[in-house]
Amino acid sequence: MKINVLQAKKAIGNEQTFEFVTSAEELAIEGESPWKSSVIHVEGKLINNGRVIAVEGVISANAQYQCSCCLEDFSAKMEIPFSDNYQQSSDEAIDDEADLAYYTGDEIDIADLVRESLILAEPLKSVCGETCLGLCPHCGINLNTAQCDCQGKLIDPRLAVLQKLLK
Repeated sequence: MKINVLQAKKAIGNEQTFEFVTSAEELAIEGESPWKSSVIHVEGKLINNGRVIAVEGVISANAQYQCSCCLEDFSAKMEIPFSDNYQQSSDEAIDDEADLAYYTGDEIDIADLVRESLILAEPLKSVCGETCLGLCPHCGINLNTAQCDCQGKLIDPRLAVLQKLLK
């Protein structure tokens, strides 16, 4: 995912758009990934700001998840923004404190930026919908598709003695 920045480097304020279609395999995303079977579409622009070249854009992909509540598989359309500033690397001392990425020559490789953005966009807990009821804790039936005959409030037998106080 290399972008030729020769045109953008000619003058301050120059803009250049880019667009890529890739896959999780090409980005070397390892392990269980919701993007495995998805086409990943990357589009954005880069702007020459003088000292740095600002790269910003959006990653579009369909992610395949398993709901954390009801365990059903579902697909979610993701729009993930990304941005970074790139500076041409030189023999001068590099400021480690600066929030910059470096490039050499006339090409910027944004594969690492896209990979990082995809990985960071993965939710810790994926839920198929805001109204997901999950599974019944007693019989295990999916409460989104059927109702169970379990009692609504089964009490822990160790606390059953306290139930008598409520009567």
